[in-house]
Amino acid sequence: MKLVMTLLVRDEADIVDAQIAFHLSAGVDFVVATDNRSEDGTNEILERYEREGRLHLIREPGEDLRQSEWVTRMARLAATELEADWVLNADADEFWWPQGSGLKDVLALIPERYGVVRAAWRNFVPRPDDDRLFAERMTARLRTPAFHHHPLSTHSKSAHRAVADVRIGRGNHEAFGEGLLPLRGWYPIEILHFPVRSLEH
Repeated sequence: MKLVMTLLVRDEADIVDAQIAFHLSAGVDFVVATDNRSEDGTNEILERYEREGRLHLIREPGEDLRQSEWVTRMARLAATELEADWVLNADADEFWWPQGSGLKDVLALIPERYGVVRAAWRNFVPRPDDDRLFAERMTARLRTPAFHHHPLSTHSKSAHRAVADVRIGRGNHEAFGEGLLPLRGWYPIEILHFPVRSLEH
């Protein structure tokens, strides 16, 4: 199985290195990243992974954020040029945590007729800012609303089988395409989400 992660970033230097390193150690084989006008060193971090042969970098200089369009482009590239089997469409502040030994082990359990599996979003909030790594300061988790099991809930995101005609919905919450039948009622991956890490983020 080949697992590719897409990543759309802008000024995420405080977290993107840890995010990519975590996912590569959790089973991701390759990363396709789009950098949109970063000015804080994010681009240099991505370039390092590109030099190591672990990442394909796309630069988007436009001021308008076209998330669905850009993530769809990356997911299609993963399916066609990179010959991925599965794709995770992640944000820099998300860590996809499998309920098992690795992401590939969990995805291998998905019956063949299903093309989409949902991951439950777990939002973490910051404690006072200090010099420690963001994850060491964010030990409190926000309670997930009871309606998070609804198929249109914004409290889950989707991993999907790689298909050339995939379309990624707003916020990376849904994937649509030929054969992408969602598996409902089972969340084998949790997404540890760190949206507010400092005054800047």
